[in-house]
Amino acid sequence: MSDMNEAKTVTRLTLFATALLSVLVLPPTSRAQSQDRVGVVQRLQGDVTIVHFGNIARALDGMAVSLGDRLVTGAQARLRIMLADDTQITLGENAEAVIKQYQFTPFVSGEKGVVLVEVSRGAFLFTTGRISQLTDKRIEVKTTLANLTAKGTEFWAGPTGEDTEGVAVFEGSVEVSNDDGAVVLSARAVTQSRVQSQTQALGMRSRSSTDPIGTTLTRRQGPSQAVIWPQEKTDRAVDAVMFDSEIARNFISNSGNSSAP
Repeated sequence: MSDMNEAKTVTRLTLFATALLSVLVLPPTSRAQSQDRVGVVQRLQGDVTIVHFGNIARALDGMAVSLGDRLVTGAQARLRIMLADDTQITLGENAEAVIKQYQFTPFVSGEKGVVLVEVSRGAFLFTTGRISQLTDKRIEVKTTLANLTAKGTEFWAGPTGEDTEGVAVFEGSVEVSNDDGAVVLSARAVTQSRVQSQTQALGMRSRSSTDPIGTTLTRRQGPSQAVIWPQEKTDRAVDAVMFDSEIARNFISNSGNSSAP
């Protein structure tokens, strides 16, 4: 009986050692997958793919988004992801973005938070969540022509021409900088909102009416002076990140308002 018990003990130890060894020899990327998850796909439209550790997958509602994932949208496509702190990032068509760094563990790390995103092409809308309430935060987006440093804000950026980019702030402030200069865009309250109907359709959080303050970037030049964007330019920017259903709903709403006496 003693020999049998000893054999069972050896067998259990062998199985435990084998299981432990299998975990230790897993590739780092496999062990880190669950730890690197930072958000989920909240909404999508059209052809959207996520490149995860070299594997290409069609995006689905509720799919996890991890650090280093490459988010890619096709023609007429849209993608909205929500990070753990409720920050929302909406990509327009033919866009590509990667979340390079993310930290939101206020109970563990104190009042510290980090969001670093790289958008290599396409238009996007960035709406900060609870991370903007932290005392020590770093919220940055790198585009083709500039670095955008935000302070609790809602802003848009994307191509405005063949060789130009635009950045517009709807709420809060953003510093736009590159090797040739810098400018700070700070939204301001106005009596009549130029973008109120569009922002309601986009599902942005409610806030006081603001005019978008924007700048234009050209290759090998610093950002232009901050100015209030005109209605037509604002409309084009917002349309670039709106979903088809939002455009239709906004059109119906505006049509109803225009027919009223």
